Amino acid sequence: MAPISSMCGRSAPAKESAVLVNVIVTSYQQPRCAKQQMLQRRTLPLARTTSRSSSRCAAMATGKDRINLLVVANPATPELSVLQKLPAGVNIVATGQTLSELSQQLAEEQWGSIDVMLNCGVGKNAGKRQDVQEFWGKLTGLQWLHSASAGLEHLLFQELVDSPVVLSNAKGVYSHSLAEYALTCCSWFAKDFPRLLAAKAARSWEPYVVEELRGKTLGVVGYGDIGRATAMLAKAFRMKVVALRRNTSLSEADKDIVEKVYTPDQLTELMSVSDYVVAATPYTPSTDKLISAAAIAAMKLNGVFVNVGRGKCVDEKALIDALQAKRIRGAALDVFATEPLPADSPLWDLPNVFMSPHNADRTKEFQHESMELFVQNVQRYMAGEELLNVCDKSSGY
Repeated sequence: MAPISSMCGRSAPAKESAVLVNVIVTSYQQPRCAKQQMLQRRTLPLARTTSRSSSRCAAMATGKDRINLLVVANPATPELSVLQKLPAGVNIVATGQTLSELSQQLAEEQWGSIDVMLNCGVGKNAGKRQDVQEFWGKLTGLQWLHSASAGLEHLLFQELVDSPVVLSNAKGVYSHSLAEYALTCCSWFAKDFPRLLAAKAARSWEPYVVEELRGKTLGVVGYGDIGRATAMLAKAFRMKVVALRRNTSLSEADKDIVEKVYTPDQLTELMSVSDYVVAATPYTPSTDKLISAAAIAAMKLNGVFVNVGRGKCVDEKALIDALQAKRIRGAALDVFATEPLPADSPLWDLPNVFMSPHNADRTKEFQHESMELFVQNVQRYMAGEELLNVCDKSSGY
């Protein structure tokens, strides 16, 4: 791939009115494309962020006249090609993953002129939190950090949380693929696909009664973008949907989708009335082992647990115990407390577990669509409009 600066062809403005954008693109791992309608649901006015960032947000709301773009990512990262769509006037000043790499391209005084940072990339192309922390003190003019991932637990550090820097992420980009996965998992157990596979392998023709999803209750733990997308698909199957979220008032407009919204202290009640439970929660200190042993014990004997959120949000040992004892019908897991999943984990051997290696959202387009969202947000930033997906740094999402 050609260097990003030459690829974009925007090293200097052609007119006085051209706007230059100061962005660091930091390569970062992970993880989830949503439609414009869903993105608009997550738009927050810049002036409504935390008090620490209110004055800086007010300045952002007026638009910017001079901004440069610093890409902190492996130059070979395929999705960086999307940056060709950045608005005219965007100037990419350097590309690299670490302080050492970036310092070879930037003079010391240039660091302070950077006011936007993008964190993107997967695997070897991903920048790490410790790399960002290493040059964080140099970013004295930073105003906005965008993560191309939905999850923030691998990015947040105290200096970032305490700073006036506005943080946004890629919520919604991964929602539909994960919703499809969740309903596929429900069907896996409803139709007893393991039995079909075993019968095929044995060349055995034994018809049996299958279960419909229609009329069954789907409980969604974490009714954010992924949870809502899952609920909408479940309604297409004519399932009854109940949900749990911290702020129940945010679901007032979804009464045609969700029949009841529970608060976190009512988790065991939701678990007890659900035939299928889909966890779609981000990982924060408050969601650590949220799906506790007590919550799992409250599930129906034929209940199925599906996790498309974060593995650490579940008491994995309690879940394994319930699966081994067949106190629940089964589980479908795309995420785990430790990843990669250790070879000695009992989950590998359990016949009532459907597993995938944290790739349910890894479609051919997922990172490119995430970058498309960033380009859209840059356009809004330059125009002084509200940013999409502004996060609450203290809450972690």
